[in-house]
Amino acid sequence: MQTAAGALLARAIGVAMAAPKTPGPDYSAVLAKGVRGAVAKAVPALDGERLDGLMTELFGVADSAFAAVVAKDPPRRTIACKAGCAYCCHLYVQVTPLEAIHLARALRARGAEALAAVQERVAAAHRKTAGKDAEYRNLLAEPCPLLQDGQCSVYAERPFACRGANSADADACRRGMGRSSSVPLPTFVHQRNVYAAVENGAAHGLLDAGARPNVLELIAALHLALAHEDPLRAWQSGELDFEPARCREAGKRV
Repeated sequence: MQTAAGALLARAIGVAMAAPKTPGPDYSAVLAKGVRGAVAKAVPALDGERLDGLMTELFGVADSAFAAVVAKDPPRRTIACKAGCAYCCHLYVQVTPLEAIHLARALRARGAEALAAVQERVAAAHRKTAGKDAEYRNLLAEPCPLLQDGQCSVYAERPFACRGANSADADACRRGMGRSSSVPLPTFVHQRNVYAAVENGAAHGLLDAGARPNVLELIAALHLALAHEDPLRAWQSGELDFEPARCREAGKRV
């Protein structure tokens, strides 16, 4: 994975830096294509250690590509996101099976007591959100069960969708919670684009490797994955079936 990731990163940075003043227009496509091939190649041989290494590599590719884009075209407004600001942590979040299993493994590694506590929070959130679409979830404004004291308890392992979320106006985020109509948010488009490209590449790489469904709703996916002592092996054997967690919106497109 390191060679493939290094190659796609080098190419993405090259594309992003190609234009005289702003990143090249196709850097997202370059990132997604590179990640797709790397993930499709890695999936058949995954074990726990390789999965964790793959996710670390993908997070690193996204972070480095984003830094390169920011250096070329920085945000016009200061990003308001900071520790304790968790308005976006009340929304519908899409993840791939790789992200869900990686998160479940990280949570299980914290020990039995911590695992039992997070399983209880995930189960409670799942009872409220199961089968609900993104619009309903925005109205419900159910907090992510991984939030603790207003902060993400798995910040280093947070999904790509969470990494891409951003806003230059925290008050607009607050006003948008629980509303049926959207409130315009001033966001830094490159942050959304880079992390979405890596996630989309991973999702399509999973499809190429024969994995379906390939895009899931976070709470439902965690609810399923945390029920297994070894969620990766259970997924590979078919014992862990993510179909009930399939992302309804993404299922129409991916």
